[in-house]
Order: sequence, then C-alpha cells, then structure tokens
Amino acid sequence: MSGEQHPQPEKRVRLRGEERRALILQSAKRVFARSAYTEASVGDLARESEITEPMLYKHFGSKKGLFLAVLREFGAQFLETLHKRIADRAEKDVLDALERVVQDYTAAVKADPEIQRVLFQAVIESADPEIAQCVGKHNRTVYGFIRQLVERAQAEGYLDSALSPDAATWGYMSMILAIQYGLMLNLSGEIARSRDEMSRIWLRGLQGLRARED
Repeated sequence: MSGEQHPQPEKRVRLRGEERRALILQSAKRVFARSAYTEASVGDLARESEITEPMLYKHFGSKKGLFLAVLREFGAQFLETLHKRIADRAEKDVLDALERVVQDYTAAVKADPEIQRVLFQAVIESADPEIAQCVGKHNRTVYGFIRQLVERAQAEGYLDSALSPDAATWGYMSMILAIQYGLMLNLSGEIARSRDEMSRIWLRGLQGLRARED
C-alpha cells in the first residue's frame, strides 16, 4: 500500500446571499457594458457569474430586474464618487469647482467606465418606462450637483443673479453628454484634448455676461 498522499479537492466556499448578489451584479455589469441589452442573454449573465439561470431569477426576477439593479447599484456609486470630488473642491473655491466640473466628471468615469456604458445602454432602452425613470433620475442628480454650484456662485456674487441657473447648468450638462457619447463612439481621445478647457471657457462666458451688463 502506497503511503503517497493525494491532495483533497478544494471545497467550494458557500457565499452568503448578499455576497452572491454582489458577485452577480459585478458580473452582470461587465456583460451589459460589452453587449447591447437585447443581446445579453440570461444564459450569458448566469455563466459570467458562474451560477445557474434559476439562481439568477431567484435573486432578480428577470433580466430587466438585474439590469435595473446594476443601474441603481453602480450608478449610486458613481454619483457618490462624483459628488465627493465636486463637494471637496467647492468647499475651498466654488469657481474652481465650476471650472473643473468636466474634469471631475471624467475622473469619476475613469474610476468605473463600465457603468457609463451600461447607462448608455439604458438610454437606448428608454422606451421601457422603468429603465427611462432610472437613467433619468441618474442624470437629474448630476444636473442637481452642478445647479447647486451655479446657485452658490450667484449667491456669493461671482455670477449675475439674473442669470438663468437652468441655462447655465445645461451648458455644463451638454459637455458631460459629449463625454458619454465619446466613450461609446471611441471618440474619447479627441474629446480629451479639449476636455479641461470646456468648462473653463463656459465659466468665463458666464462671468462675461455680468461684466457686459455692468
């Protein structure tokens, strides 16, 4: 009888429910980021997470349920990252925060480019009311961050109080939307060359309105 010992097969670690859910969400984000929503099958999503399709349905109910969960989970993380960058900068200098809005948004995108691709897929699928509501809420939150900066700059006398904060904010949002489209259409390099100057030029224009009126 040989005394040779054979290695025992490794036992698969059983994940808790919340750990399994987090793993599925992370895996699903990768699938939705590289595939169109309509092309990403439940089988693809289950295989990426190394689970069965029934397990996926157990946690999220449907492919759309999983897609919405990815949007909410990682969209919230993205917004938290963006808000922290903007708030930290604005605490020191609100004009500096306005001047670097596009730069800070780009930094948040670099921290998780996959969620931007998923958000773009959500725009494509916005005929679905639930998906449209989710992506709309996300963009309105970004809009709210910037509008608060504009209103504060007006309150502190840096911008004319008669200036429409909505119009000023949509100017910044148009730059952000350009970054989103650039990411999807592989135009990020071209946009990057002008990115840091975008919000700087827009802010100077807003300040110039006050100077002309004075």
